Amino acid sequence: MTKEEPPSTTRDLQELQKKLSLLIESFQNNSKVIAFLKSPVGQYLDRHPFLALTLLVFVAVSAVPVGFFLLLVVLTFLVALVGVLLLEDH
Repeated sequence: MTKEEPPSTTRDLQELQKKLSLLIESFQNNSKVIAFLKSPVGQYLDRHPFLALTLLVFVAVSAVPVGFFLLLVVLTFLVALVGVLLLEDH
């Protein structure tokens, strides 16, 4: 009792798969990626994919709080600058 997918859904999935494979291929053909993979660190991470995934997740998750902190620093600086300008004006 399996339901056949409509042809448009199958076509959409094939187009998505084609776009994804082109994206991956362009990423793998990037000269900086090739240079990194030839480096000792790149070769080590290529042999240890779980460690590479762990580092990727750690960097992605830690980027959010660091970004919020830098945003807070910039906003604090701007508010202090506006405050100084207003106080110096009088």
